[in-house]
Amino acid sequence: MKKHVSFGYMNAQMVRLHKAILSEKLDKIGITYGQVGFIMQALRNPGRTQDEMSTILSVDKGATARTIVKLEKKGFLYRKENPDNRRQKLVYPTEKAIEMRESLHEELRCANETMLADLDDNEKQMMMKLMTRVIDTCRDNLGMPKVWNLL
Repeated sequence: MKKHVSFGYMNAQMVRLHKAILSEKLDKIGITYGQVGFIMQALRNPGRTQDEMSTILSVDKGATARTIVKLEKKGFLYRKENPDNRRQKLVYPTEKAIEMRESLHEELRCANETMLADLDDNEKQMMMKLMTRVIDTCRDNLGMPKVWNLL
């Protein structure tokens, strides 16, 4: 590996390439790459709080609120007041989001397959294991909780 190629550069390249692979499909759906995680979390865990989404997706609370508002306007999510804590908003998928769940999930799966196509099963498992360790180390160093049990 060349000296000037860092982990940060490689990670950024992977994200940008993943985004490029999905770009056309997401445009057709009417969402952006950054909105995917919020929709998927609402679909997997209807009624999750905005704060929980911020924690799980490693996004600050302000950006989370802005993204959810945009997704409400596009008709993918809606919020309700938490009856147990009126300051919290619970996030739910709309029928529109539920209807496109399978196609979105399939597009994400295909993008992942494309990116990992040159790896054998053992390499794929090792890659995921190493990425998990890196993420856990970063979250720990930042004082953030592990989120694997929340996904």
